[in-house]
Amino acid sequence: MESASPSTQLPGIVLHPGREKRILRGHRWVFSNEISTNPLSQFEPGSWVEVFSGKGISLGSGYINPRSLIAVRILCPPGVRFSRDFLEERIREAVRRREEFYYPGSSCYRAVFGESDGLPGLVVDRYGDVVVYQVNTLGMVRLEPWVRDLLLEIFRPAALVCRNDSSVRALDGLSPEKGVVHGGLPEDCRVSIDGIEYSLRPLEGQKTGFYLDQRDNRRAFQRWTAGRRVLDLFCYNGAWSLAAVAGGAIEATGVDQSGDAVEQAAANAALNGLEDRCRFVREEAFHFLRSANKSDYDCIILDPPSFAKTRNALAAAKKGYTDLNRRALLLLPPGGILVSCSCSYHVDEGLFEEILLQAAQASGRRLRLLEARTQAVDHPILLAMPETRYLKCCFLEVF
Repeated sequence: MESASPSTQLPGIVLHPGREKRILRGHRWVFSNEISTNPLSQFEPGSWVEVFSGKGISLGSGYINPRSLIAVRILCPPGVRFSRDFLEERIREAVRRREEFYYPGSSCYRAVFGESDGLPGLVVDRYGDVVVYQVNTLGMVRLEPWVRDLLLEIFRPAALVCRNDSSVRALDGLSPEKGVVHGGLPEDCRVSIDGIEYSLRPLEGQKTGFYLDQRDNRRAFQRWTAGRRVLDLFCYNGAWSLAAVAGGAIEATGVDQSGDAVEQAAANAALNGLEDRCRFVREEAFHFLRSANKSDYDCIILDPPSFAKTRNALAAAKKGYTDLNRRALLLLPPGGILVSCSCSYHVDEGLFEEILLQAAQASGRRLRLLEARTQAVDHPILLAMPETRYLKCCFLEVF
């Protein structure tokens, strides 16, 4: 397919002197202000280029979008040419690691996590017989026909779902779209994760239907739940609540402002026979905290959506996270557990700990850090690429 494959002779771009160091360490992005080749507008958006250092040394090849701050995303190392076979090898290797190493025996996992699996712009989630993919960059859009064919070949799913509705697509000038591109979704789409059954809506839910990135954290959380009364704020489909009661919590109260989320959470509790210990309330989280009774809960989970989707939103996000944690701490008794999360990449680990300290000081409490956790292992972090690390999840003891 001509649109998916680079030409035999790739055009080249050259970096400013010294700008190759980050790429040589393993980072996969080239920013427009690092490129000396001018004008960038000469390159067709989504086409393939070879990247050279200022001394003319090849750093690899990838696709370019001259209209984006992230001008080039590198896929191939020097001396390797992109092809359908290369794409297939990358996808199969990513799936193999999940099935043999990360989650052996599981049929539910993030199969491809963008740059961390050498495939920038591509996300693939497997929910048993349903596979959901998302392409977020113009260069990956041009590879989408190959991606679809390979996912059908590798997984042979009952349904292949396209969820190209992420807000990050707008950065590459792409419009949102979604739909079932192969097969048909079952009326009752279910998946089992760590012994808990969930009903999914791959076309309608957040992300691709489930927050897989908190999977390991929910399982680890069960160590701290026995005999506790749990408040689960921003509960979405109830996954934290269900993990809590499955781990021995006396009861869990889930809160979300979405009526659809509350309905789905209640259905998941009933699906697992846990409805007698789980209740779900439709209410805005800050309002619920203001009206809740002190010491009604021994453990509070804060897993909000991103408060800082851009660096410009950082100041407001810091204030929001601080107030949220402060209000939660005021409700917890000594010895209580706070699970506080942030999925905002722009709020790094150091800033998040500073926020927690400010919230503790403002509430007159102190905190012991029991566990500092991050995203699930099927969302691997490239050490050379901080952008692949976004989730912070702290388990804290209040005193």
